[in-house]
Amino acid sequence: MKCYELKNCSFNGKDPKESKCQPHQQQVGCWEYDWVGFYASIPECAEKYNWRDIMLNDCPNCLVYSLHKDEINVILEGLRNT
Repeated sequence: MKCYELKNCSFNGKDPKESKCQPHQQQVGCWEYDWVGFYASIPECAEKYNWRDIMLNDCPNCLVYSLHKDEINVILEGLRNT
């Protein structure tokens, strides 16, 4: 199961090409995407910090987290250290 396939995913049903979520655009799982590199590439702005806050606070509560905890923890740790 990919993260964007969850019924409660805010991107479910949207055209991947129009999604703001990079894994959804690329049709890969969130645990497979280089979030730390993505975060580092975003210019300093409120949206950058919003992405980080959402991931650090919401990802551990997601069903996908329970399935890919080790991989996602590496991402979250990288975000905490940036």
